[in-house]
Amino acid sequence: MNNTNCQIVSCSGASKTGKFADEIARKLVAEGKVKMLCLARFSVDTAFANESKKDLDRLIVLDGCSINCAQKTMYGSGITAFEHIHITDFGIIKGKTPFSPEKAKKIVDHIQSIEL
Repeated sequence: MNNTNCQIVSCSGASKTGKFADEIARKLVAEGKVKMLCLARFSVDTAFANESKKDLDRLIVLDGCSINCAQKTMYGSGITAFEHIHITDFGIIKGKTPFSPEKAKKIVDHIQSIEL
């Protein structure tokens, strides 16, 4: 993954899939791969959303499940160009699959392989 001004927003929902999404985003941030933006802020701060749109070169949107809260929030902010990733596409079952660093690493590795 080329780190040219790459940002990430993540579901941080109450489900186990939300924990996966949040932990994966934070791992990528800790590794210096991306800058994490606050998903909730896009919903409540129009000025932040408008300013962020100007600075987005690459955006990864992580959703924990098929409700797609993160994707819908981005669309609601007028942001449509991003790589959308569902945690459940990696065999993680909402409400059933416990978080594990090994499973999270597989998703991190996938994200790092993406050329946006």
